[in-house]
Amino acid sequence: MNKLELIITQGPYSTFLEELASINIVSAIRLNTIMPVKEGTLKERLKDISEKIYPKILWIDLKARQLRIKDFANTPYTAVTISHKIKVALPATVYFDNGNITGKLVDIDGNKLILEDYVGRLLGPGESVNILDDTLEYTENSFLTEKDEIYVALCKELGIKHFMLSFVEKKQDIEYLKNIYPGSVIMSKIENKKGMHNLEEISEISDFIMAARGDLYTEIDYPHEISDVLKKIRETGKDKSVVGSRLLASLLKHSMPSCPDMMDLQFLKDMGYNKFLIGDDICFKRDILMRAIKIFTVIFS
Repeated sequence: MNKLELIITQGPYSTFLEELASINIVSAIRLNTIMPVKEGTLKERLKDISEKIYPKILWIDLKARQLRIKDFANTPYTAVTISHKIKVALPATVYFDNGNITGKLVDIDGNKLILEDYVGRLLGPGESVNILDDTLEYTENSFLTEKDEIYVALCKELGIKHFMLSFVEKKQDIEYLKNIYPGSVIMSKIENKKGMHNLEEISEISDFIMAARGDLYTEIDYPHEISDVLKKIRETGKDKSVVGSRLLASLLKHSMPSCPDMMDLQFLKDMGYNKFLIGDDICFKRDILMRAIKIFTVIFS
């Protein structure tokens, strides 16, 4: 089996990038582009990050058609402003918090979702939104968001060429980015049923493919399907397959990982995965992240 490789998510102002880059099994850093950067300084931030982690790879995670909340919302008294203008047959169920809470969507005003009910808590910027209805359509022409386009343009100037592409659904998604940035290296994130349906054509044209379990687990029809989905992505992508999200989340609350978390990693190892994206909140606390890295080292030793 190939050696263990970890891609570690960090924000644009991480204070321990050099330490992470010095760890042998850390092959790359993924920049969480949802997090804020002081206006007018993005190019300098990108240059600084790439220099600090060199010769390790910097992956820029483009959000593409992923639905995200833009402003705080307290339903049903305020609409939920999201990253894209959409339309869908109404009423529809909207999922927040990785599918843990839901709301009833009764109307749409451009990119503002109007819900009938209280979803259980205040919703905040950057949170993901999932609408599983087959009638969901994006009404904007561009595949990439305006922010994505800015990142691509600056990366082109700086020679940063590795991109993760969210919610890839067809080979044309990869072709779009390769056309505007020839020579770019693309990791296609499989996050919904459309992506799974076109998995083979996506894999053929992608440099890497990722089983992005955060949204993928929410988007599949039934929870028990997740193991078959992960196996199919691994079998299709072979050595260029990566798995990410929902890894070692128990470390956020406990010093020891939970039994399900440990079994999860062993299960993924037995499935053939050796490339992992550590995302989510465990990446932003140094001590927790270092503990997670040690756990990976032990399991894959």
